[in-house]
Amino acid sequence: MNRIVRLTAVFFVGFNLVAFSGCKSESVLLFKCGSFAELPLVALNPNAKKAMIKNPEYSSYAYFSFSQDQLAFIKAASSSWQSVSFKTSVAVAPDKNSVSIQDSQTAFGLLYGNDFDDRGKLKKNLGERPVVKGFFGGEEKTVAISIAVGKENLDDVRGFFVYSTSPVHVKDIEMIPARLGFDFSGDIHSYFFGLEGGKFPAEDYFSFADFTDADSLFGAKDNRGGRRSVISISLSSLDFQPPSPKEQERVELDIGGESILIRRTMHHDKVTLHACALENPYSKVTPILLPKHVTAVTMHHVDAPVETGKVVVPLDTDPGMIPLWEKSSWRVKDYELFQWEQFPGLLFFDTADYSVQDDFFKRLAFFTEKTGYVGTLVSDKEMKNQHGFNAHDYRAETLASFFDLAHRTNFPLNPKELVLKDILVHNGIIVPVERDGTVIGYKSGYGGVISISQDSAMYLRYTFICHEGLHGLYFVDEPFRSYVSTVFAETDKDTLRFLLRYFQIQASLNYNLDDTYLIQNEFMAYVMQQPVSRTGPYFAENLAWRGSMLRSEPELSAYVRKTKGIGFTEASQRLSDYVFARWGMESGRVSLVSR
Repeated sequence: MNRIVRLTAVFFVGFNLVAFSGCKSESVLLFKCGSFAELPLVALNPNAKKAMIKNPEYSSYAYFSFSQDQLAFIKAASSSWQSVSFKTSVAVAPDKNSVSIQDSQTAFGLLYGNDFDDRGKLKKNLGERPVVKGFFGGEEKTVAISIAVGKENLDDVRGFFVYSTSPVHVKDIEMIPARLGFDFSGDIHSYFFGLEGGKFPAEDYFSFADFTDADSLFGAKDNRGGRRSVISISLSSLDFQPPSPKEQERVELDIGGESILIRRTMHHDKVTLHACALENPYSKVTPILLPKHVTAVTMHHVDAPVETGKVVVPLDTDPGMIPLWEKSSWRVKDYELFQWEQFPGLLFFDTADYSVQDDFFKRLAFFTEKTGYVGTLVSDKEMKNQHGFNAHDYRAETLASFFDLAHRTNFPLNPKELVLKDILVHNGIIVPVERDGTVIGYKSGYGGVISISQDSAMYLRYTFICHEGLHGLYFVDEPFRSYVSTVFAETDKDTLRFLLRYFQIQASLNYNLDDTYLIQNEFMAYVMQQPVSRTGPYFAENLAWRGSMLRSEPELSAYVRKTKGIGFTEASQRLSDYVFARWGMESGRVSLVSR
């Protein structure tokens, strides 16, 4: 524990917490509480009134208390956030007679109810308590420091104080959802401590990313209650894209014995890891490879609300984390909802089984892709003995058309389709059209949905994540669609004829060949769903030997076998080079994070 009272020569030489409690003028320092208005704090001594410790040899403390309005805001926030952090910034105010910046000793601590007497004045002698203490290191002239407080202790917090051995400015105090760790990604280094306090800086900055005792602060056992903790990782910017996947660097972190790999690429500087997806999240985060690429590691909680039997707010993540995500941590029993962190607006469903997935998407499959049914709403009876798909993907325009037609014709959708509609509206993928306050239809917003199922074998879950994820990129990126169209047009004609016949002949597919958008999208995903080295063999040694193709297209099948699927390999390579240059992905992989 970092006790502040009567500490000896190491940090605070011969001091007592003496308050100038007669000063009740309001400080220029502001209290910020989430989206609430900023309010002035109450200054309890002259240094606090100026928000500056100007002459530390005379007075080295600034004491602040919260007003009654601010205490009300704190109570309201605690109901929403459960635990909070009080964060302030301290900036060196150089003085020709002051000690050097590196020798400036600083401390930050909280004031509690028993620090005040019956008249509300700060007592002259305060009891010992943990604090955050340290010094400005290197070129630092400002540091941000915080202390996290759990809900059980929050009602007793009444204010805070700052101590310094050299002149400093005290910046605004901010209350934020509780946070632990470090953040050096901005101009100011930030250190986030728990209620037990601590020291800063440190030679090993990952020492601040020790979440061993964080479970009580963030509610480790709360899997389905709507609040979950996450580990947020910030990465330094890359100045250039690596020339090839083989030369793509990877950050590796050990989190409680589990290895997390992050592939580096331009324009990718944030990774969110949900505690419920990790084996031992409340542990130390230890760097294995390229720690200097990591500029922040913090743990905090996020709201993940659950409505009656459904969730509409997705969990941000990388697709690479989804296949191994434990079903036991889902917020509802029959599906979990994710959002591709790098591409907001693209949602991933993971369903408990194929039956649940069919309830969500089977009618959409017929409406979108099945020959003879496109553009129509098929009845449950008509679909009963027909196959949908084992994984799904739909863009905003298609989803809007489906729900618009159902609304205008008063078509009876099933309960899961109604949940899907709520999810799409909440996330702006489809937008209600209103007249005089009444919904009369739906139009497209932005994004799309992707679905896989727990019923699929693990290797298929990874393949489907890649295949359907590529469809998602196609939905939201016009330059990618344009390049796919070019590669499609330039692909060997007999190779292409084989694939189109495969799309047409397979009863489980039965794609509408007149839909150019659909066919080029599927062409792209099929030639990119496995690594380039396995693409030719997949077609030549697998699809070209299928009985349906041998019976219907023996010559085309023989051609693909003879050429070893080289036309597919070449198309895969061209498209793989493109997505790597754009996003750091490649054929067989849309993820940047894996484990």
